[in-house]
Amino acid sequence: MIKFLWEVYLTGFALYFRFSREKSVGYKAGYAIAILTFVEWLILIGIFFCVQTFLGKRLSLSKSMVIMTILALFFLNMYVLFIRGHGIKFAREFDMLKKSKRITLVVSCVMVAVAAIVLFIFSAIAYRRFLGIH
Repeated sequence: MIKFLWEVYLTGFALYFRFSREKSVGYKAGYAIAILTFVEWLILIGIFFCVQTFLGKRLSLSKSMVIMTILALFFLNMYVLFIRGHGIKFAREFDMLKKSKRITLVVSCVMVAVAAIVLFIFSAIAYRRFLGIH
């Protein structure tokens, strides 16, 4: 299961990397990592809203905490996917996978991105409704 989740993560990078119009590998990787970081950020904020809703009180986040979290996610992704080369290697080998596995990974990656957006939207709505914030 962990291997499959790892491959879905790498597939997200490979898809964004492949569809980038930049010519430089560094820029393509940067854009792909930025999009992955955004999806991860949506998941974290969705979870944060859910925790606040279940606790029934507002927890504060400072701007510096938000920025540090985003930067930490970005640089962690940069290290794993670009500097260590796991994402670049997987992006180059993606076409060599069986067609059924590629389809499964792409569908799973899209589902994770859609689930992140849905989690964020619904948790934000619930957070505002239950805590009476308008």
